[in-house]
Amino acid sequence: MSSASRTQALSLGVVIAAAAVLPLGLRVVNAVIPGAAARSSYLPTVETPRPREPFDETAASALREAQPEFIIIGDSMAGVRIDPRHLSRVSGRSVAGLYQQGSPVAFWYLQLKNMVVGNSLTKVRGAALFFRDDQLTTQVEVNGPVLDRVARDREPELDRVFAAHRLGRFSDVHRAARAVYQFDLTRAWLEPKILRVPAPSADLVNAVNNEIFALDKLRAFEAADLPQAEESFLDFDARVGRSVLPLILDLAEQSNIRLAFVRVQRRPTPTGPPPQSEALTRYLERLQAYVTARGAYYHDDYGDPNQPLDVYADGDHLRSDQRLAYSERFAKQHAAFFQ
Repeated sequence: MSSASRTQALSLGVVIAAAAVLPLGLRVVNAVIPGAAARSSYLPTVETPRPREPFDETAASALREAQPEFIIIGDSMAGVRIDPRHLSRVSGRSVAGLYQQGSPVAFWYLQLKNMVVGNSLTKVRGAALFFRDDQLTTQVEVNGPVLDRVARDREPELDRVFAAHRLGRFSDVHRAARAVYQFDLTRAWLEPKILRVPAPSADLVNAVNNEIFALDKLRAFEAADLPQAEESFLDFDARVGRSVLPLILDLAEQSNIRLAFVRVQRRPTPTGPPPQSEALTRYLERLQAYVTARGAYYHDDYGDPNQPLDVYADGDHLRSDQRLAYSERFAKQHAAFFQ
């Protein structure tokens, strides 16, 4: 190798080494800059440090005192259908309801993990989750603050799922880089400083926009930007691996808690159950096969003659006077689950 080639190779090596090592100085800066010690997120791969609401110790304490045998988990779909006290009476088992209006599947996972499994509930034997259609595998992208009250300081399993959903195959690389370089902590103190920098004048912004984004400079598109096709959303096998569902099943299996998944019937028509596409039918068949193969119960309310249109209130909610009747039917239909 010639002297010039060796010099070029050495220079390239120095540049590569510097690119890898110099950012490590951010760790030193993070340790001394005021505001850099912000509380790390329990979802560090997808969320920068921020203030957060405290864990709901009041609810956790109430559950420890009650020591229920069965838990009903879900959003308002579960809340308008199951009356825990009445279900306790008719099933002969103590039942508690963990309901949160508008809550996502990740919220239910954290409830099961931190309010049940990690909360010294020694008598819990089963948990039933109420869901709608493809919710268990497609509802993944969640804003962190929604989960604060049921999350602990570290939620690595959930962070890994969120990262895989958002970053795909590079999620592990992103996670490793964040741990080494702490760029999330750097952003916590650097971003506010950048936002305080005076903005360019309106005249300058308009000049740039007129020059770069003028209509005659825009490239034509061949087709409109359409939403993702229904078939893609309902490909169960493609989505389940990057969803929260496997975490729920793993957690229950490790804790010896039997699970039941109950698909609620969406708002029916005046003449019968709501229309259901072939894609959704195939999805639900795969979902049922998947969870039952893992030892979980599965029930679909679709087509239930006891749920005609006149027992519904708004949307997919049943009328409030239906809770007791639904709870009684639920206890009878799932007597084996409550054994």
